[in-house]
Amino acid sequence: MTKNHTFSATKRRHFMACLLALLTAIVMIPGMTTYLPFAIEEQILIPIMLFPLIWTTLFIYAYMAEKAWHPFALMLFILISHGGLSYLALTGGQS
Repeated sequence: MTKNHTFSATKRRHFMACLLALLTAIVMIPGMTTYLPFAIEEQILIPIMLFPLIWTTLFIYAYMAEKAWHPFALMLFILISHGGLSYLALTGGQS
C-alpha cells in the first residue's frame, strides 16, 4: 500500500512559499518600474498595487507546482532578472 501525498518536498515548498515568494515579490516592484511603458506615477503605482497579487500567486504556485524545483527555478530567474533591471536603472545603464 502506498501513501498518497499531496505534494513532495514539504520543507522546500514551505521555504519557497514563505520566504522566497515574499523576497521575489519585493524585488519585482523596483524591477517593474524599469520596463513599464507608463508615466512615472503609474510606473510606481501599478507595481505597488500588484504586489499582493504577485505575492499570492507565487505563494500558491510554490505549493501547486508538480515538481518542487519548478517554482524555485522560476523565482530564482525572476529575482536575478529584476535585480539586474533594478541595478541598471540605478546606474543609468552604465557599467
